[in-house]
Amino acid sequence: MQYSGFNLHIRLTTACNADCHYCSCESDVASDRMPIDDLQKSLTFALDKFLPRTSKKTYCSAEVIGGEVMVLPTNYLKQAVSVIKELAGSKVERVDVGCQSNLIGSRNKIDALREIIDKHSIGTSKDSFTNKRTINGDADKYRELATKGADYLSATSGATIGTVIVFDKDNIDKVINEYKIAEKTQTRITIRPVFAGKHSIDYLEPKLLGKHWKALINIWFINGRTAVEPLMRMTKSMLGMRTNEVGCPYWRSCCANSLDIEPNGDIYICQEMADVGAGKLGNAIRREWDDEMYLALSKRQTNIDQECQQCQWYKYCQGGCMMESFTETGSFYSRPNNCTAWKVIFKSIDDNIKKYGKQASIDWIDKIEELEDLRIDRSKSKFNHSKNKFIAIEVLTQ
Repeated sequence: MQYSGFNLHIRLTTACNADCHYCSCESDVASDRMPIDDLQKSLTFALDKFLPRTSKKTYCSAEVIGGEVMVLPTNYLKQAVSVIKELAGSKVERVDVGCQSNLIGSRNKIDALREIIDKHSIGTSKDSFTNKRTINGDADKYRELATKGADYLSATSGATIGTVIVFDKDNIDKVINEYKIAEKTQTRITIRPVFAGKHSIDYLEPKLLGKHWKALINIWFINGRTAVEPLMRMTKSMLGMRTNEVGCPYWRSCCANSLDIEPNGDIYICQEMADVGAGKLGNAIRREWDDEMYLALSKRQTNIDQECQQCQWYKYCQGGCMMESFTETGSFYSRPNNCTAWKVIFKSIDDNIKKYGKQASIDWIDKIEELEDLRIDRSKSKFNHSKNKFIAIEVLTQ
């Protein structure tokens, strides 16, 4: 069944157990978690305001984020997810709740997270080659604990954990290495260029981004067996395969397809817009909604830089990321700097489609998705066996 979906991000806390350079959240300033009563008020108000302004939505992909969800008490997290499913579920036909976590925590906490949130909707983050993800400034400690957490979750659930990898000028030359690791472990990955947030970062020039992603595309295309986002979405779009998938595609229609709620009740289009404080739509706890701001953000669907509208890749790029446009120029409607990179990336995908043929390319994408579905089915059948085997090993080694 096809669904018309939207993204819903709920940041339950800004507190975190790590201190990563890449972090765009104000995670170095711990906040109290969002009270459940405020969560209920915020969801009710924000969804009532947001959904009537969009086309009919039948599916909600909700994600609880931080800060870091692993710092939250288990009972609180369980209550929060229940509230999200109930209130969002009263508005749409289907709701899936996932989370993004570094998985740095006790095994009991990871077990609880697995019970609360579907194991196939838990994503994590990693950095194999630089010192940008740290705990108290220690990158090796972050890698050690994050790897242990991900390995434990995989062992007890039978599922591979999707991973986000952020690239800046220091590690963009390792994008193919990270991809090869993902292929070896059959782990779906999302690759993202770093963006301006709350912390000092090493910016990635668009020329370098385009160069290295092009090299990755040429290796991954046709031969890859694991999903690499956003390249999968871009390729499906160019092949005419786009479905009603949710997720961040850097498209101009995000105002109609995404919503973010912050711990204090502030409402934004997405978590990145919240991180840079751009386009605040109001405050759900105080029942404030800014119709003028929503209209201004919505106009980006038609009020796009003239050069973008004349570009051969505009149909697929659609003007790029609104957050990037704003942080770089102060305008929601301008052409972001990464335009140079996206042109290289879309041309590279197009060149590969022409090289291998449209039908072969479609068959290859279908095969990746079939393999992903197969891995999910196998993980379900192996779940109890894997869990019991892991527990047995634990007993023997105690």
